[in-house]
Amino acid sequence: MAEQGKRRDLDKLVKDGLSALVFGVGYKVGIIDHFIKIKQPCTAQELAQQTGMKQRYIQEWLNSMVAAGIVTSHADDRFSLDYPESEMKTHGHGATVLPILSAMLPKLEAVLPSKGPKGYGYWDPFLEWWGGYHKPEDIQMWINDLLLPVLDLKSSSDFKLLDLGCGYGRYTLMIAKRFPNSTVYGIDPDRKSIDEANMQLQKEALSNVNFLCVPGEQLPQDWTENFDFVILNDVLHDAYAVDGILTEVRRVLKSDGFGAAYDPPVSSYSAKLTDTDIAQLYLPLSLFSCLPMSLSGPYGEGYGVGWGYEKRREKIEKHGFRLVKVGDMDIDVVQERIVFQK
Repeated sequence: MAEQGKRRDLDKLVKDGLSALVFGVGYKVGIIDHFIKIKQPCTAQELAQQTGMKQRYIQEWLNSMVAAGIVTSHADDRFSLDYPESEMKTHGHGATVLPILSAMLPKLEAVLPSKGPKGYGYWDPFLEWWGGYHKPEDIQMWINDLLLPVLDLKSSSDFKLLDLGCGYGRYTLMIAKRFPNSTVYGIDPDRKSIDEANMQLQKEALSNVNFLCVPGEQLPQDWTENFDFVILNDVLHDAYAVDGILTEVRRVLKSDGFGAAYDPPVSSYSAKLTDTDIAQLYLPLSLFSCLPMSLSGPYGEGYGVGWGYEKRREKIEKHGFRLVKVGDMDIDVVQERIVFQK
């Protein structure tokens, strides 16, 4: 990335984008998986036979990746892929978002004009891509690193927790399984997501989980001061009813309960975004998905990832919450988690 105050080489930017697209294609169609498994260095013919694909296309893919510095070219027209398997799969999956975003471009073009629609809702192919980053091992790591320190703020293991904006319920189910003495609720306004969550619940046969299809700004009236913990995982920056959601969170939390909001750790201020890898990843995704979603409702203010940590923290405090420091990181440092209490 460019140093602060130094202009980025736009020619290289475009070429890197093209290389990322070709890299993602290799992951999506299985070239990379077969490349990892085959004895290296290999020829284009050997890789074509392994993949069951046409040699000429494999050769062009390999040459594209050699030009990008991803694949190494050896003597006798042999090639090797000198990256750890986990790294190839993580970033290969990441690169597959590029054709998805390209397919979303007409949606974005429609909302950009001042007289166009305000926003649009989630698009299933994008959600499916995003779900690829939420494998069981990833969720367990998230629980260990980001949720457990919050749960440790209360000593009891028979807590009641609300996962507000639970989506397909992957995190909800993992939390319930990890803490069998707890009672866990997952709510989401999307019927398809809740139906999927309930299907998974039947497979897991857990008795301490409940899924409901309700909007976060209209929680059941009998939930007043009902929860020890309310978590909002990737919710606030996507939501168009943030004030209503935070009002309801305050109502349903017990007097000694804790809320925790998790959003991309991006600053609210443009001057702090230069040379920031996290911002470079999340802000483009927000332009295509998070921001339009946050403007899709009747009163959305258009937050998205660019709303940022500092302004999100201010919004939470304006709703009468007190911020709680968890762990060694100072509250003033931009971070993924904001913990708060009434």
